[in-house]
Amino acid sequence: MFKKVKELLDNGSISEEIAKGLDAEIQTELTTLREESKSHRLKFEELQTTFNEVSESKKSLEAQVTGLDEKILKAKEDGKKELVKDLEKEKLEKSELVEKFNKMESNNKSLKIENALAKELSKYDVVDAELLSESFQHKLNVFDDGIKFNETTTLEDGMKQYFEKKPHLLKAQGGNGSGSGNENNGYSPDSLTAQKLAKLNK
Repeated sequence: MFKKVKELLDNGSISEEIAKGLDAEIQTELTTLREESKSHRLKFEELQTTFNEVSESKKSLEAQVTGLDEKILKAKEDGKKELVKDLEKEKLEKSELVEKFNKMESNNKSLKIENALAKELSKYDVVDAELLSESFQHKLNVFDDGIKFNETTTLEDGMKQYFEKKPHLLKAQGGNGSGSGNENNGYSPDSLTAQKLAKLNK
């Protein structure tokens, strides 16, 4: 049985029937949250693989384009006009591919940020998740060690600081004296339990 529910049962605040019902409801919601978290993690891993593949392909093409520049210059010096023409055509084709990879890389970057945002926002009971997600997307970037607001502020830390300054963007988790952990403005990691207990004590 969930620890806080058991405490209420042990001190006689609730009956055993209510405790079992509340415990079952909490366990169901926790299972759902775990499944959603697993789904987000798998999507993130897939995006990471795709992102890396696109980046490597783009680097390879850029190196080839640089090599073609040198070949074109050499062919011009040697007066090989037909070879220059063929090399310039190849360069154009590969440059267009590089541009396509740039767009793919940009799209993958956006998806990576969106996925990380969705995962982090799911920890908070926000008033408008879609609006906040759009707002945060423009402030985040992909670094070698993860999604961050800047080189020193991680997504997790930045989000926590943001909601500490703007708690009105979080849904209320119960009134004073309800045992809901109201002083945390609704973003406590244990907010699910706090909300359930708050309803019970009303």
